[in-house]
Amino acid sequence: MRFKRIGVIGLGYVGLPLAVAFARKGFTVTGIDSDRRRVSKLARGESYVMDVPSGDIRSALRKRLFKPVSDYRAAASQDALIICVPTPLSKTGEPDVSCVVEAAKQIARFLKKGQLLVLESTTYPGTT
Repeated sequence: MRFKRIGVIGLGYVGLPLAVAFARKGFTVTGIDSDRRRVSKLARGESYVMDVPSGDIRSALRKRLFKPVSDYRAAASQDALIICVPTPLSKTGEPDVSCVVEAAKQIARFLKKGQLLVLESTTYPGTT
């Protein structure tokens, strides 16, 4: 298995379930989120996403398969990075990609050759 360390950027209703699913399969997952309150809750094993039971987070933490952080420097040590930040639609129906742009700027400083970078977005094809 080439990709053993997975970084998930954005631990909301898309990123957190994805991070937990990878951890459940035995991958070492670092969840990166700029919201320090979210990171603190996750570090205590508390979920704020309905689809992710707190027990799953506690299990992944106990097995050292999941580590929530707010420091983007953690991106440098990952084999793959998956960006899962919001892309809400404006009143005119246009996607707001500002969170994607900001996440990309933050991790760009720490990218290295050979890393896989994926954008997991809930917006329609062609947005990015």
